[in-house]
Amino acid sequence: MYREIRQCRRVRETTVVLILVIIASALICPASATQPAYSAFPWGDEPLAGDAKAPVPVEVWQIPPLVVVLVLASIILPACLTPLEILTCCGGALTLNFRRIRKKSALDNVCRKEIHRYIIANPGAGFSEIERGVPVNRGTLEYHLAVLHRERLVVAIYRNNRAFYFENAGRFSDEEMDGMARMKNERAQSICRFLSSSPDVSQKEIARWMGVTVSTISWHLQRLLKAQLVTSGREGRMVRYRLTPFAAEILERITLSRGEEEHMVTGGRERITIKQANTVDAPGG
Repeated sequence: MYREIRQCRRVRETTVVLILVIIASALICPASATQPAYSAFPWGDEPLAGDAKAPVPVEVWQIPPLVVVLVLASIILPACLTPLEILTCCGGALTLNFRRIRKKSALDNVCRKEIHRYIIANPGAGFSEIERGVPVNRGTLEYHLAVLHRERLVVAIYRNNRAFYFENAGRFSDEEMDGMARMKNERAQSICRFLSSSPDVSQKEIARWMGVTVSTISWHLQRLLKAQLVTSGREGRMVRYRLTPFAAEILERITLSRGEEEHMVTGGRERITIKQANTVDAPGG
């Protein structure tokens, strides 16, 4: 199958080259015409009688506008023909040198496929997290993420000037993606972990456990409540907080992904392997 695809690509590229060569030849080669010799003879046997009449001068405003336009076009267009030929040839050369990546072939690159798999396994992963999980340099990761986003294989949501990536397959609603992105915050995640092990606690208890101020905990809890990751209930004068089942599921996924990441690091996965695979489809090639 891959051999047939390559064959089709070669035929397509050869056809494009031939068409460009024909167009360039037609534009560059000057047109030429031979003028046959001719002679003028009088209509009859008698010579022409009368004086020759000189041409009558005509003022510019007496010339029809169409004639003026045609004369100007015949003067200007030949001067524009050479730049047009140069631009056409350069455009053909650029088309042959750069290859457009389509959605069907976007995952043919090994490095890009690895990044896509990591995003599927770790929904809501940020740039730094992907960089730690998939050992590639920063510039290469930016390029491949841009290709995946352009071909709509992944979707990115932005929170606090940070991008969080998800598989573009309709697995999560907007609310779920928002919750996962907020859970990526380390302090918010620590609050959720504490609520998972100790439900129905107050802001003061959370602040005491984390060693931060109550106002800091209140700020994070308000955002977790808005994202429906935490619920609150009043008990007398005390407001107590509990983790939602959805937040518990997200927390479990994050824990599993961290375990897989540590396993990948301890397994001695080498950075050079992905770099070699990346040479198949580099940004400039």
